[in-house]
Amino acid sequence: MIIYYDGYCKMCTRTSTIWEKLDWNNRLEFQSFRSLNEYSDEMEESLHISHKGKWQKGYTAIVEISKRLPLMWAFVPFLYIFKWLGLGDFIYRKIAKNRKLVPVNQCQDGSCQIDS
Repeated sequence: MIIYYDGYCKMCTRTSTIWEKLDWNNRLEFQSFRSLNEYSDEMEESLHISHKGKWQKGYTAIVEISKRLPLMWAFVPFLYIFKWLGLGDFIYRKIAKNRKLVPVNQCQDGSCQIDS
């Protein structure tokens, strides 16, 4: 499973790092979509995963990731309940909409470099 996160988002990067540490079986691959030459505009709005030719995004992607991390299994039933109630998608959209993007020192061409 490939997880496409936003490398300009501190929260997204931190979350991906935590998931990577919880991925004992190395089932997950992490990639900032910002490092791709081309990507969908939707990737700027939500987390995306690709697994066996299928794409998932947003809260559904979080549920799928959690199913593959043994330490997260206890939360999976609650994630499904939140999904069923519509709360999971609602909360996810609120957080995604209000996240902060900081492209400092992330640009390939150096145009957003800040010298100390």
